[in-house]
Amino acid sequence: MKPEGWQAQRRIESDYDRAMRRLIQRSWQIIGVDPDLMNPWDLIRRIERLAHTGGFEHFAMSAAKKMVTQTFFDTAKTWRQAAKGGSKGRLIFEALRNEMQGPVGNAVYALIDRNAGIIRSMPFVFAHQATHYIQEETLKGKRHEQIARELLDNFSKMTETKAALIARTEASKAHTALIHVRAERLGLAWYIWRTSQDARVRNSHEHMEGVLCRFDTPPSPELLAGEKNVGAYNAGEIYNCRCYPEPMIDISDVSWPRRVHYGGKIVRMNKEQFRRIAA
Repeated sequence: MKPEGWQAQRRIESDYDRAMRRLIQRSWQIIGVDPDLMNPWDLIRRIERLAHTGGFEHFAMSAAKKMVTQTFFDTAKTWRQAAKGGSKGRLIFEALRNEMQGPVGNAVYALIDRNAGIIRSMPFVFAHQATHYIQEETLKGKRHEQIARELLDNFSKMTETKAALIARTEASKAHTALIHVRAERLGLAWYIWRTSQDARVRNSHEHMEGVLCRFDTPPSPELLAGEKNVGAYNAGEIYNCRCYPEPMIDISDVSWPRRVHYGGKIVRMNKEQFRRIAA
């Protein structure tokens, strides 16, 4: 199948982003502050209390469940499409049956819990940032009323920016995680690193386009590109990343020679050389 067939659907990220923006708007309404009368420390207390309300807890779980469920069905559809034209089609179809009872199901529940936890933590993150801001601005001699107004003006924008980052990053991570766990279940260890192939692709990831990688031995793209190392990760597993893994279902599906991440380096190999290291 075409490489872009494995790419995450942007509507899932967009839906997740919109859901969290609605949460932020609703949260400010619940906090219900008057900037002319507000003590900034009172704002902090209200933000922290918000995280413990039943409505906030419900929303966090609902938004996380929707995003992960959409990703689960979207990636399953891609695997079914891959099965139709591949030599391992029957094996893939069998693996997709009742998969919620096994490791795929465990991954789904873990992803839901992770994302719900991230959403629930947002008020505490913002409260911490606001506390730091209050302390800095107080030392500058600003009055509490002015600081409160600035918080209301600036932090609503900051929270929306944070929501967009979470949506983009976590939707991509969920997409990669569900491809990975299904590939692992099928005994497929290798994938081709794919980028969105547009002007926004970071240099280190552009360097990874088309490289064969192992899920269990992820590369350090920045280090390989001669940049500051930020750690090893698979396609789609780092902040703001729109890359994705294309599983290597059969060695004959890959054009050769091919660049391969092996031994911490990117090495050009022909099919027989790859067979020897992949055995």
